[in-house]
Amino acid sequence: MANTKKIKTSITSRKELMRFSQDCLRAYKIQGEIPAMPSQWAGSDYGKAYAVLVRFWNDEPITQSAVFASDGNGKLPFQAFSTLPVITCPGLGECGVFCYSLKSWRNPFAWLRQLINTLRLHSVSGRNQIVKAWQSIPAGEIVRLYVDGDFDTAETMRFWFGLMSMRPDLKVYGYSKSWALFLAWNKSGKPFPDNYILNLSSGSKYDSLFRQAVARLPIVRGEFIGVDSKLPMPKGKTSAEIRASADWVPYQAAARQAAQAAGYEKVFVCPGKCGDCGIKAHACGNAQLTIPVAIAIH
Repeated sequence: MANTKKIKTSITSRKELMRFSQDCLRAYKIQGEIPAMPSQWAGSDYGKAYAVLVRFWNDEPITQSAVFASDGNGKLPFQAFSTLPVITCPGLGECGVFCYSLKSWRNPFAWLRQLINTLRLHSVSGRNQIVKAWQSIPAGEIVRLYVDGDFDTAETMRFWFGLMSMRPDLKVYGYSKSWALFLAWNKSGKPFPDNYILNLSSGSKYDSLFRQAVARLPIVRGEFIGVDSKLPMPKGKTSAEIRASADWVPYQAAARQAAQAAGYEKVFVCPGKCGDCGIKAHACGNAQLTIPVAIAIH
């Protein structure tokens, strides 16, 4: 990936990136021309990201935006797939106010990966790239599907569930608010992949009755909820280091109190580091842990 240490963030905004991304998606679906680059991006890392996007648009090989992020990011040691947040989230509700994914747009190449993956799902050549990358994932690995973004359509869900069935050795998990799509899939009588675990993400537009219906699906582990703990999550390189912090006990207590105020009697408080948070397995991928996982809104 290109060097992104010197990032000029003042030359754009989330609103502009959102508008440009939506323009790109509309044009790509109809095989139209790529939207013009905002003039103020010239000479910045957003301009460099646009140059990569042009090559992708023209079906030229690119190396700066792999389908899966597999090198970890300090918090995520798994194979990870993302698309554009908000734009690909049909179940979006109040989560749109505190969506952490939008913060990643400060990095032009994080935004670019989300955009290009969103586009990949809407063309034959793009899906072929995803299939090739999927088949290249080492056996037995854990895949977090949709770190950012969500299942946007029934066709996208069918595509991913087909891939999961092709690779039963992979352990796939994720978070979603696209609950109507999951219920429709279940109603159709088609089976869910055995190697997929779903966490019901808080902040959706759906009511509690809808949530209860989705919670009964066989792939659901439980809920993943964002709470306003009033205390920031302690810092640390590992879950053990975070839990050893003097700030952990008061943070954990505040998170549990906030969860109880929201109607959750018992929760597992997320330490913010995926992969080493549980005893036998990471909490969100552990089908045996059915209580909600709570994290401070960040």
